[in-house]
Amino acid sequence: MISVEEIRLDELCERFGIVGAVVGVSVGGERSVAVHGLAHAANNTALTRETFLLAGSVTKAMNATIVALLRAEGLIDLDAPVISILPEFRVRDERATMSISVRHLLTHTAGFDGDIWPDLGEGADAIDRLVACLAECAQLSPSGTAFSYNNAAYTVLGGIIERVTGTTFERALHDRIAHTCEAVITTDTSRLNGTASAIGHFLDGEGAVQPMADAVGPACMAPAGSRTWSTIDGLLAFGEFHLGRRGTSVQTAALRAMREPQIVVGDPNNGGTMALGMFLDDRWGTPVVFHDGGVQGQSSYLRVLPEYDTVLAVMSTGGVPQVFHRHVFSRLSNSMPGVRAPLGAVADPDLEVDKSRYVGRYEASATRIDIREDNASLTAEIVWGRETGAPVSTGSLPLTPYSDHVFLAPLAGRDYVLVFPPTDKPADHLLAGLRRLNRVDSGRVS
Repeated sequence: MISVEEIRLDELCERFGIVGAVVGVSVGGERSVAVHGLAHAANNTALTRETFLLAGSVTKAMNATIVALLRAEGLIDLDAPVISILPEFRVRDERATMSISVRHLLTHTAGFDGDIWPDLGEGADAIDRLVACLAECAQLSPSGTAFSYNNAAYTVLGGIIERVTGTTFERALHDRIAHTCEAVITTDTSRLNGTASAIGHFLDGEGAVQPMADAVGPACMAPAGSRTWSTIDGLLAFGEFHLGRRGTSVQTAALRAMREPQIVVGDPNNGGTMALGMFLDDRWGTPVVFHDGGVQGQSSYLRVLPEYDTVLAVMSTGGVPQVFHRHVFSRLSNSMPGVRAPLGAVADPDLEVDKSRYVGRYEASATRIDIREDNASLTAEIVWGRETGAPVSTGSLPLTPYSDHVFLAPLAGRDYVLVFPPTDKPADHLLAGLRRLNRVDSGRVS
């Protein structure tokens, strides 16, 4: 059995500024859990095994799992156009509107500029309102041709689930995930029955830890992960579902099919392959199926190792979870012969690259990145929140090569990955934090 006690969770939390964390392991269905820190720093509430935290974009894996189960029942064809199920679905490009399929939504290859997070109010029709907003979304790449992480695509999947099942996404999540997993996994806070839940945390301008004002994100983005609550045992149970420890043989086969590779993801810190709603990581020495999530100052990480009948999960609040979770998984993997979880991409400052190839401006609706060459060094300025009218700039960040077309930028205690096309192709876009931005200018950037 993997020993959660040996990972020295308290030391890792202090090292990476984590306010509170809970780590879970399931091996052959036998679970163990380690907990450290606070659920709410302002009122000194301790984090426990029973505390609910936000699963964030691990919800996307749950969303995709519902789609997989509906596919097994013959209710969804992955290659059917979205408009054949949601006739009201539109993006700005009419050809894309006609061609975008359910599979494209699942694999983040729909191509439209959907990395958005609007607040369109509460109500049962929140998902419908989001779908209506997409008519203004431009196309970043032809559908089915390129990967770009797309939050709105998963809200559209939520709308498809509602249309096919005749119920709400919340109800489908309960009936097809939570009920099967025998766990409280929900976007409805009333289902928590007053049980303690965590709050997100951030560092203020003076470096002090502060709780976030909002506990959940917008209702319209619930299928993408804005407000799904779970305990650590809920995430472990969901992972066990994918190992065939819950549900029927038909359901198990449907979930196994989700591991079919679909498209390469060039980011070295994110596995390498997108499957049907889950990512695949081949760097551990054994196949790993995974999804990460981060929302409202909380983070969740799920790893399923089919060959070892094992599920690993981390949920946390505050700090630098993007690095913290890798160290947790690395220490857990020490107890698994032949397995070693990677700690992340390492830059090679001595690598010679053609810097002039990358200089220019790259844009999507929410983000702009200016790549400049200053004193023979590459830098990046990232501007987020352009669509909100209150953009925030990172300032100038030094870029260090990982390869001849992948660079790392230091950002808030972690490395932010920028991936350009391979050198035998035009540098007409980049992937930043898994999101595609197209090149709109080259040469000198003011």
